Amino acid sequence: MDYLLRYEIWLMLALILIIADVMLALDFILLSFGIGAVMAGTSLLLKDSVPLPYTETWEGMLTFFAIFSLVVLVPLRRLVRDRLGSHDGDDINKY
Repeated sequence: MDYLLRYEIWLMLALILIIADVMLALDFILLSFGIGAVMAGTSLLLKDSVPLPYTETWEGMLTFFAIFSLVVLVPLRRLVRDRLGSHDGDDINKY
């Protein structure tokens, strides 16, 4: 599991998650996990200049990724619901 301590893996995972969200139109669910992966990769990239305690083990990185992704998911879903949900009343096909 030492590959989870490489920033390249996290950045590739972020790219895959963001592309999958755009291609599959998953309403920004995977986008939040892509943002979490970007932050995990960035924290590993900056590990030498900014020592963070969770960058030492793969368990810490996985925990940071999960918590950060879920923290981003809730406001992102509310923002999308508020922005796109207000246009639902304008649909002429709604019975």
